[in-house]
Parts: sequence; structure tokens; C-alpha cells
Amino acid sequence: MILTHTDNESKKMPIVSVCCLAYNHEKTIGQTIKGVISQKTSFPFEFIIHDDASTDNTAAIIKEYAEKYPDIIKPIFQKENKYFTCNLAKKYLFPNVSSTSEYIAICEGDDYWTDENKLQMQFEIMKQNPDITMTFHAVNQLNPNGEMSVYRPLKKSKFVDTETIIKRGGMFCPSVSLVFRRDVADDWPDFRLTADVYDYPAQILAAVSGKVYYFDKIMGVYRFGGENSWTAEHSDTPDRTHTNNEVAWLNEFNGYSGEKYSYAVNYHLAHLWLCEYKKSFDKNAKTECLHYALRLKFFDKLIFKLLIIFFALLGKKANKIWCFIKKHLFK
Repeated sequence: MILTHTDNESKKMPIVSVCCLAYNHEKTIGQTIKGVISQKTSFPFEFIIHDDASTDNTAAIIKEYAEKYPDIIKPIFQKENKYFTCNLAKKYLFPNVSSTSEYIAICEGDDYWTDENKLQMQFEIMKQNPDITMTFHAVNQLNPNGEMSVYRPLKKSKFVDTETIIKRGGMFCPSVSLVFRRDVADDWPDFRLTADVYDYPAQILAAVSGKVYYFDKIMGVYRFGGENSWTAEHSDTPDRTHTNNEVAWLNEFNGYSGEKYSYAVNYHLAHLWLCEYKKSFDKNAKTECLHYALRLKFFDKLIFKLLIIFFALLGKKANKIWCFIKKHLFK
């Protein structure tokens, strides 16, 4: 039996909790909520929305929907912004998840789901395979200029190994597509507490704790660089606070995992600093990139060295050339 939000059975205790962080998302939060409440499932679910003291009409919109769907939507309203004071997911979102929930899905206030069977598909494979700790899927990426493009990290539905999750970084698994097993989401080793983001460390923890499955089906939209989004604040900024934080917690993860995944960590950090070098072309970013690249095998090491030379010689023009190459040769 497939339920909708209007069925009486939806009043049962939830099996899945959808978690959302919202801040000044008045232009998008309605679409986010509609995508969640439209899900057709064989199980009850809840939608926990944390509004971090928005200064626009986001809170009012959430209240309106919460009054209409009180059995599903559970809002959390902050009187003062908490973003810089704590880990919002750990302190406010996950503690409010119902004790009966077995899985946690993510859909931030500027993203939305487009497939009414999304949750059901992810739930079914995870329920049938208890060793699966996380699932994710392809999405459409909506850019600030209104252009919609397909983001398909892999060419077919498949299990994904831990090394790939680490090497490809947090953007590899779009946050709007994530569903975690509850016990993984509730596990907070030191490296997760150190991180200034909650999705990428959780992805890695899920990958080392069990299996990760990818659905090669577009079931949501991720707004890249949208107003008040994380990507908008960090895509071109010269501030390296986040980069340094990622280096720190990934090194902590190395210790946590007994350095079992050191190669993948070093590969990702080399790429992370290469991206910083492409932004600023400063010597420190170049030095850091080569520092981690030198720990890699010959071919990977050579690739990073050649890319550094490529960007050093062509400067800002290299970014346009590189984007063209990726778009047309690496489809």
C-alpha cells in the first residue's frame, strides 16, 4: 500500500525523518516542502524543518505549511541565528528525529525533490539490504542564471566504494539526494564534530560503516550557488577557513580509520588545493597541492603536476579551457 500525506495511516510513528536546514529561503522553501509532502510511500514519514532565525518570510511560510500538515511537518524556529555557534544538525535537527525513525533523508531549504517515489525507492533497497548505510541519486543542477543541467556522478546504478566517496568530495553525493541509516546519522566521532559541514563527513562515515548505493535516476534539484546557499558563500571566496577545516577533519578521519584510506584522503586533499590554486594562483595553494600529490602513485602524481603547470602557464584563461574540456570530453 502506498500512502500519501492525506491518508490516516500517515499519523503513525515515522519510519523516515526528512531533515531540512533553512535560512532566508522564502523564494524556495515552498517548493522544498511541496516536494517532500508529495511523496508516496508505504511507510509514515516526518519532515523536520529548522529555521535559523530567518530575516525574511521563510518562517511564516513554514508555519503556514506546518498548520496544514501538522502530522508531517515539525518546525523548529530559532529566535537568534545559531549557524556560527554550533553544529546545527547535531544540536537541533537529529535530536528532534522521532525515536521510531530508521532512516534520515536530507533536503535543504533551497533544494527540492521532483520524483514522488524517491523516498520509497531509497527506503526499499535499504530495508531489503540492511548493510546499506546510505543511498544517493542523480539530480538536476540549477545555476544562478536559471540554466538547468544534469548532474550524474556515475553512468549507471551501482554500489560505490569508500575510496570513491572520499576522493570525489562532498559534492559527489548531492545533499538533496541523501538518505542515511539512522545509526550512522547518530554517530558523531571526533572528525564529524570538527567539520564545519555535516553532509560530507556523514557520507564518509556511512561509506566506512557499510555499503553505499547510487541510483542513476534524476529525482531532485540542487541549486548551485543560489542565494544564501553554502556554494554561493564559498565558491569564489579567497577565505580558506573552510579548506583548512576540511584538511583538519580529514586528517582526523585518517586517524579514526587507522589510515586505511590514506591514499584516497591524500588524493582528495591534492585536488582540494588544486581548486584553491585555480581561484587565486598563489604559491601556498600550489605548495599544498604538490605536498599531497607527492604522496600518490606515479600516474596520479604526474597528473596533478601537469595540471599545476597548465594553470600556472595560462592563468585565468586555463579555467575557461578546463571547463570546456570537462564539458565536451568528459561527459
